[in-house]
Amino acid sequence: MLFNSYDFVFLFFPLVLAGYGFFKKVWQGRLSDAHKVNAANGLLLAASFIFYVWTGLGSLPVLAGSMAVNYGVFLLMKKAEWKKAALAAGLILNLGALIYFKYAGNGADLPLGISFFTFTQVAFLMEAYRGNLNRADILSYGLYVSFFPKIMQGPITLPGEMFPQLEKKDREVSWEKIYRSFYLFVLGLSKKVLLADTFGKAADFGYASLPALNTGDGIIVMLSYTLQLYFDFSGYCNMAMGIAGMLGFDLPVNFDSPYKAGNIIEFWKRWHITLTRFFTKYLYIPLGGNRKGRGRTYCNYLLVFLVSGIWHGVGWQFMVWGLMHGGLYVLTRMWQDRKLAGSKVEKQVQSGPKDALQTGIHRGRLWKMAGRVSGVLLTFLYVNAAWIFFRASSVKEAAVLIKKIVSFQFGRLNWDLAGCFNLDEFWYVIKVLGLDRWQNSHYILLVLMISGGLFVVFFGESALNIAKKAKPGLAGSVVMAVLLVWSILSFSGVSSFLYVNF
Repeated sequence: MLFNSYDFVFLFFPLVLAGYGFFKKVWQGRLSDAHKVNAANGLLLAASFIFYVWTGLGSLPVLAGSMAVNYGVFLLMKKAEWKKAALAAGLILNLGALIYFKYAGNGADLPLGISFFTFTQVAFLMEAYRGNLNRADILSYGLYVSFFPKIMQGPITLPGEMFPQLEKKDREVSWEKIYRSFYLFVLGLSKKVLLADTFGKAADFGYASLPALNTGDGIIVMLSYTLQLYFDFSGYCNMAMGIAGMLGFDLPVNFDSPYKAGNIIEFWKRWHITLTRFFTKYLYIPLGGNRKGRGRTYCNYLLVFLVSGIWHGVGWQFMVWGLMHGGLYVLTRMWQDRKLAGSKVEKQVQSGPKDALQTGIHRGRLWKMAGRVSGVLLTFLYVNAAWIFFRASSVKEAAVLIKKIVSFQFGRLNWDLAGCFNLDEFWYVIKVLGLDRWQNSHYILLVLMISGGLFVVFFGESALNIAKKAKPGLAGSVVMAVLLVWSILSFSGVSSFLYVNF
């Protein structure tokens, strides 16, 4: 069961939300403070397991076994003499299971959400080892790992973020927060159903038809996957935050308009933020971070990105993707370090006529703006090129698409590729307006969708910020209702989320 399904929208979540609300209003008042938290967590834990079983019954033994083993390791770590050995055993078991299922087992049988619930439990053990988590009852721990809004694709939560919320005696949610959370859910749903899946059709067609593409087609396919991946994954995270918000929980932000980044370092501060944080806390820093000289620091960066590439999938193409990001990350960091060192040189105090000084400031701002725009565009192009390897089934396939793009053999755009964008509801409008009689009408929606998607990622406000500003009212409610109904009517053609496979 996915968020973008009839089962979830019309059955599962309405029942969970109504049942949880009924419990808080009627039964919670009859319980002592000592039992309120356990009862509330128990209800949500049961709902989370139902959600997981509904989605894939065969994955339940792996999840349940993983939770049992990790909680046992946590109990062993309470004994000082067992602490280090228990942590080592826990990490070996967690990472060993992840490696087995992702690389040694059958990929088709990959347990749902294994990467995300494994990373969640690694964080749990690491924080317990560091003394940041001294107490965790079984219900709170179980819900921390299996909370249904985040178990499939994250965001990856840390114990310090979730346990204080899990231990709250009163999780009252205002109607305004419910409204904004629902608004965020709808925005995320529409990003997935209306945008990501449309771009996904074009990307799938392109990668299946590489020999038939020209340079223009290749660029469209490249941009389509870049936009698909962002709208798909960020849409899921928006939905997860919205669902959690309606239940009284706050999940961490996982995307912050990443394609507006001016360099690759900034990109990774905006893209899959919780994964970057996870690797920083539990891989980069234990490797020495930046404490052992610049050379070691740069090697640590490369290793983190290499591990990230290997985690994302089997194949050299994922390693190439990771090293492309890691290599540019190191070069950018080297340039920043050199720039910082240069700024520490004794500065000369500027003096001169006031008008000349103001002119210099104005020119400096223009250069800064031009540099920012150039940085955003170059970073976006580089990330696009890296995504080609991420999407391709092999390095060879990625090289074919790149060769198509750089060959500069332009021509009429592929008819079938353009047809991937001709959604029935939009095409009907074109026919009503009489534009279908134009000889190039078949390409109208391709241009509109690509340009619209690029406008959103470069100039649009994030869904989270839009939802935060939303206030109950007629205009906002109408927009939300239209997007919701439109998305639901499109459910029959939607696909699974991309990161479910990771």
